[in-house]
Amino acid sequence: MKVVILAAGIGSRLYPETADKPKAMITINDKPLIHYQVESVLKAGFSYEDIYVLGGYQFDKIKDYFSGTNMNFIYNEHYKSMNNIYSFLLTKQIGEDILLINSDDFYDQRMINLLLEDRNPTAILVDQQKTLTDEAMRVKIVDNRVQLINKQIPLAEADGEYIGISKLGHDDLQILYQKAEQMIADGNTNAWYENVYEACAKEIIIHPVDTKGYQWIEIDDFNDLHKAKEIAHAIL
Repeated sequence: MKVVILAAGIGSRLYPETADKPKAMITINDKPLIHYQVESVLKAGFSYEDIYVLGGYQFDKIKDYFSGTNMNFIYNEHYKSMNNIYSFLLTKQIGEDILLINSDDFYDQRMINLLLEDRNPTAILVDQQKTLTDEAMRVKIVDNRVQLINKQIPLAEADGEYIGISKLGHDDLQILYQKAEQMIADGNTNAWYENVYEACAKEIIIHPVDTKGYQWIEIDDFNDLHKAKEIAHAIL
């Protein structure tokens, strides 16, 4: 299994913090956000050689930070014109099971092992305790498998929020990649990779793994960044 951190985004809602660096390089306690993600998988037993960072905007800032490691880097030349469905498709070249992490996540590192210890080849971390908001990537679970994953599920009908960390088995990835290629060919370049998950949910089993109340936050704006710093104070 390899680790992929999706870090191609611009992070426009965090401007001017992101004027000269990608969102993954905003700091919490004087360390970049991506530092904590890499640290979490190293502690889980991965090596630098197992880690791929998929970047676009200001990508050299990430490369420079990890200079001297054997980390792998993949450049998304279409980061301005396509959503992260294209970044997801670029992971096809890795050719193995992957642990996929959104670079704007700050989380309790114990959640990585929750996902890795799950016996299912394909699984996603779902927070089933958090109060859902309109911004949440909501999940509908039926018979212990993800049926729907989108931001349009009525709040009262959703079973939790996908936090942006997935474990994807090689065989299931082939189905997901095929669907992503089809969606892009059909002009659906503004799609999220979660839309690919949902489109394939009847063909593959996507198992929900509960976060067990461990703290996390997706950092989209300065309010989120402030909350992330509060969480850091509690868990670091």
